[in-house]
Amino acid sequence: MTRLEPDGCFILLWDSERAGIATATSYDWIGWLGNVIVSENHRRKGGGSLLIKHATEYLTSKGVKTIGLYSYLDRIPFYTEHGFRPDSEFLALKGRGFSSSTKAPVREADEGDMRRIINLDRQCFGGSRSKVLEPILLDPENLCYVCNESDQILGFAVAKVSDETSEIGPLVCGPGRDDIAVDLLKANLSRLKTCKVSLCVPEKESKILIFLTQHGFKQDFRLARMFRGTPVISDHIYVPESLERG
Repeated sequence: MTRLEPDGCFILLWDSERAGIATATSYDWIGWLGNVIVSENHRRKGGGSLLIKHATEYLTSKGVKTIGLYSYLDRIPFYTEHGFRPDSEFLALKGRGFSSSTKAPVREADEGDMRRIINLDRQCFGGSRSKVLEPILLDPENLCYVCNESDQILGFAVAKVSDETSEIGPLVCGPGRDDIAVDLLKANLSRLKTCKVSLCVPEKESKILIFLTQHGFKQDFRLARMFRGTPVISDHIYVPESLERG
């Protein structure tokens, strides 16, 4: 986060003790708030509100009109006090990779796909996340699969790969193409057969959730996506890149 947007990283100090952090990322007119953490012995003293204030003021100074975040359900009232409103719920899932065949024309992405991937992501997310996506896509350890027809990318899915736990996201598909979304997940999961895998799926994407639960994925926790300002409304199928960055 300090490399991605150093001026958007904040530390809460209690005297000289580090008591909390928050990060803010700007994507054109959209901003994202993440990593809002206050140490347990410093909670309920106004520190969290101070972090929110500084982070939102920073994003506003960057021209941001709408700020999003993912909140644990029990923290919704806290963010509501600061002008955020719930938009939809997401389920954080954990499982393991497994082999599965695909039906759609899915292939590994190459560097020539990057512009089209970023453009499709912008159509869904609203702002350009190139500064997040480009390093992820260029990292040879990570995975990215695309589905294309007639030289048009209909969807893509990224897996950020580590030794112990890999995270799938972002995944973006055109409206109503949950069949493609499932095949993109299959392609990534087939390459992650020895890995623990996590991802966050909108509650409304029932076909994706059924597919994952049928293959052993279990809910870890639930989240609410919240917006301050005009909500980002998109009918694309969407799996977040991360809870911290949207």
